[in-house]
Amino acid sequence: MNPIEIKNVCKTYVRKRFLSFGKQDQTPVLQDVSLTLKDNQVLGLVGESGCGKTTLSKIILGLEKASSGHVIVDGKDVGSLSKAGFKKIRRFMQVVFQDPYSSLDPRMTVSQILSEPLDIHGLYKDKQTRRKVLEELVKSVGLSAEHLTRYPHEFSGGQRQRIAIARALALDPKILIADEPVSALDVSVQAQILNLLKEIKQKRRLSMLFVSHDFAVARFLCDEVAVMYKGRILEYAPSEELFSNPQHPYTEALFSAVPVPDPAHQKKRQALTLSSRPGMEGHPCPFAPRCAYACAACQTPPLLKEVRPGHFCACAALPFKTKKSSFAV
Repeated sequence: MNPIEIKNVCKTYVRKRFLSFGKQDQTPVLQDVSLTLKDNQVLGLVGESGCGKTTLSKIILGLEKASSGHVIVDGKDVGSLSKAGFKKIRRFMQVVFQDPYSSLDPRMTVSQILSEPLDIHGLYKDKQTRRKVLEELVKSVGLSAEHLTRYPHEFSGGQRQRIAIARALALDPKILIADEPVSALDVSVQAQILNLLKEIKQKRRLSMLFVSHDFAVARFLCDEVAVMYKGRILEYAPSEELFSNPQHPYTEALFSAVPVPDPAHQKKRQALTLSSRPGMEGHPCPFAPRCAYACAACQTPPLLKEVRPGHFCACAALPFKTKKSSFAV
């Protein structure tokens, strides 16, 4: 059984207009999203800001409700769980948020922050056992026991994120949702946190959903990668397969913006523009207004189909190119 199965999830936000006699504004955020997080693997979810990555994470965590579709976590449908059911499943699944500065309570010491989930679930009530567990937790993320008595403002951004990771690991979860956990950190600190996540994943045999907009980070950490655009999954493949042979025009365009260290190779690349063309609003393909390969075949809504072994792509114009992309990274 896979730790997480996402089946045809849609999410639409509805806002009532003021003095509009019952009229409503509807904003679709997720449209027919289906993904599978496999056991002991890292699934990367990448795409532009505002494409729906964080909304999908919140639905998996039960912080938002899907308009339709199902999210199955450990064999249970998240949408139908009671309050008691959520409490049980949260021992199985934890989250690391993007901003380490706002995700930690400034009025609590590190010891109190790490003890809070243990208190909620009634674990390690003996003081000596609790102290030993907390010391092991901070050591597992590269901190020392003396840090337990300090407050969040006494730490750097990278250290705060280590504390947030330790809190997520306090209940010994099987699934970790990491919502852009390194985007708010310096580049050198990002590398440390990524290495820490990779080490934790291997030691604890965690399954991880890793949300990011950085392709280099996704390639380093993820076993599989899904590319999202305007609430739809446009491409889904094993990490190395996706990066060596992108099949969707959107993925190719994103890769064209990734800098490469070799100046000679950089000169051979011609960046693809993603400027919108007027008169194509409401097109069946969400990417058609910005696509350089749009044609008559694009008049049908694109569906995910297997174009190579294990490689899925939602493009009605396939094959949209006749040779291997020069933007593979």
